[in-house]
Amino acid sequence: RVLLAAVFVLAGGMKLAAVEFEVQGFAQFGYAPWFMYAIGVLELGAGSALLFRRSAAPAALVLGVVMVGAAASHLRAGDGVLLALPALVLLALLAIVGAARRDDLPAAR
Repeated sequence: RVLLAAVFVLAGGMKLAAVEFEVQGFAQFGYAPWFMYAIGVLELGAGSALLFRRSAAPAALVLGVVMVGAAASHLRAGDGVLLALPALVLLALLAIVGAARRDDLPAAR
């Protein structure tokens, strides 16, 4: 969870800092600039929430949705599976975290 949290906090921070390759990537996908900042906030917040046992499963769910969107964006833009692969690997790791902490989800209580 700590490694995943670090990945998402870093990725979210880069979006919020408007690092050039992030800006170009979102523009290539056809997204408005505000969307990059919204995703950055989600990644930063949910990435931080992965560090806490009680919030890890909901955070993994939120980030999983973001990773599905990221993979779909790459595929829709014609980038191919190799560029979508990091998002898919992160999605798989988030699924493991979510499954391990599923008892902490509100519906599981």
